[in-house]
Amino acid sequence: MSRMSRRSLLASLALGTTATALSGCARGTANPSPSVLRLGHAYGVGSIQNRAAERFAAEVSARSNQQITVDLYPSGQLGSWEDMQESTEIGAMHFVIESVGSLERYTDLASIEGLPFLYDDEEHFLAIWDGDLGARMVQSIREDSGFLLLGDMYRGPRVLNSVRAVESLGDVAGLKLRVPTQQTYIDTWRALKAAPTPLALTEVFSGIEQGAVDGQENPIDVVRFNSFFEVAPYVTNTNHIYGNFHFQTWGDTYDNWDEDTRTVVDESVAEVSAWYRETSIAETAENIEYLTDRGVEFFDIDGPEWRERILPLYDRADPTVKGWVEEIQGG
Repeated sequence: MSRMSRRSLLASLALGTTATALSGCARGTANPSPSVLRLGHAYGVGSIQNRAAERFAAEVSARSNQQITVDLYPSGQLGSWEDMQESTEIGAMHFVIESVGSLERYTDLASIEGLPFLYDDEEHFLAIWDGDLGARMVQSIREDSGFLLLGDMYRGPRVLNSVRAVESLGDVAGLKLRVPTQQTYIDTWRALKAAPTPLALTEVFSGIEQGAVDGQENPIDVVRFNSFFEVAPYVTNTNHIYGNFHFQTWGDTYDNWDEDTRTVVDESVAEVSAWYRETSIAETAENIEYLTDRGVEFFDIDGPEWRERILPLYDRADPTVKGWVEEIQGG
């Protein structure tokens, strides 16, 4: 189905609203005083992403004196994050919880998230995204894509999760690995000699179970709460990408809301972002223990060897992204 036909379908369905309510909804616009906000994501009901969504809904309700309700759609109920982004773009939906890199199909600037081995460690990543450079990157992505990224929910490093043990770089060769539909991820795993396979997150469990793919890569909480460990019991601590989740919204829609609504949203996002970072970091050890108790085996890597293999990706990056890379690695 084409992108435009998907948009038309989503608009007609209205994601649970009436067709009448959407009939006057132009691209990038919304009611200046919405009484219902719709938020979706592709992660499990017990996941930290859904707990953040529930917390956001409670905050919005309280801060608006129950005048604004947030309807939640977890676990890909409304399709893939690509579908939900398109629905947000046309005004049928208001927020998608996803990462910067998921916008790579809208702007090459979003590839900054997908460049592997870019940060020294967690502290380095947080310092960059809490600072001026992080704010400039968010603004540039909004100007180039139309999407506004609210908040900064730190999600931790991505790891490799597979059906067979990957103890060294050589073990990656030929691994049929699910990756997001983002070119930088595809190029990364090709450079590492894997066989990257773009697939929606909602299709990963069955894909592994049926042998279509040999694994996936995501932060450790996704391995747990999307139950991937049940079909892929090996984790390699590649820590190849650090990233944040954001409340993605269409920038013009946000701008069209009245000041009171924006204030409610901004304050709720800030509270949830602070909670998310603290909780994400605190629960990492718990998630590892949970998985270990269920038979998952963990392996570490020789980081410099892996990083050397992907260096050509930096050379091929968008010129603006190259400038950001220089600032990140010089900062």
